[in-house]
Amino acid sequence: MNRRVRARTCARRCVGKLNLPVVLVLGMYSYVYETTKTYAFHEGRAGGLAELVFALTAGLGMVMYACTVLRDPGRVPGDYVPKVEEGDALVEAKRKGGGFRFCQKCERHKPPRTHHCRVCKRCVLRMDHHCVWVNNCVGHYNYKSFFLFLFYATISLCQAAYHLGNFAASEIFNPRGSKFDDYKASSLVIGCLVVTCTLTIALAALFVWHVRLVVNNKTTIEHYEGVRSRYNNIPTVVEHPYSLGLLANLREILGRNVLFWFTPGCKISGDGTRYPNVLEMSRERWDRTVRTKERELTVL
Repeated sequence: MNRRVRARTCARRCVGKLNLPVVLVLGMYSYVYETTKTYAFHEGRAGGLAELVFALTAGLGMVMYACTVLRDPGRVPGDYVPKVEEGDALVEAKRKGGGFRFCQKCERHKPPRTHHCRVCKRCVLRMDHHCVWVNNCVGHYNYKSFFLFLFYATISLCQAAYHLGNFAASEIFNPRGSKFDDYKASSLVIGCLVVTCTLTIALAALFVWHVRLVVNNKTTIEHYEGVRSRYNNIPTVVEHPYSLGLLANLREILGRNVLFWFTPGCKISGDGTRYPNVLEMSRERWDRTVRTKERELTVL
């Protein structure tokens, strides 16, 4: 009985997430995949290992997209109580001024890096942004899946563009050596190639942007709002107090084991309510924290 209830709940959740942008993404992704598989691999000269790699990257991209859509980005725990340094001592200062750690709409305290989403109508842990293309917020518990979706989608689209381009060049735009005279199929392939190239450029640019954010341990909101930290009204301002350095930042977002950085996963390290902050601790403790996180990186 419990399995049936869980299955119905899951089905309702999946259906509830299928708004127009999500359906459009799924439709375009399927269109590119099926067209590439049908013509570039089956009708063209490509195949074998190239087809297997394309199917793998496209499949992983779709799995990560589903995780981003369906996974809750992170709710503030009901028993959350801010530490002293998160309340009175530490204030997030933004370019437009102010920085409240108490949400007036939810009427509860907010952990560091948490923001209220006007669309979801609740606070989201380590909120990066609300994305209409996934019908969800991107936050602590689904940021890695969003990052990996961009990674695998970009790779699979690059593969699709390459193989479709080769097929078009050899079978459509080469009348001497071509035996492919299906004009309807030719239009389909050319149209798919245009769509694929456009999506590749857009997603590659977005992926590069999020690589920059990961390297600096920032969120999109923190970048555009210019989050700083000011400690006890001391005018010293740190550019980004949550950045631990390159290696430690990569460990925080992608995990401890380097070999599993690009395997399917959703959440990033921690519980989403506490983050090392350079202005919360002494220099010795800060250096020790950074060294510890760097030592946790492993390839075994």
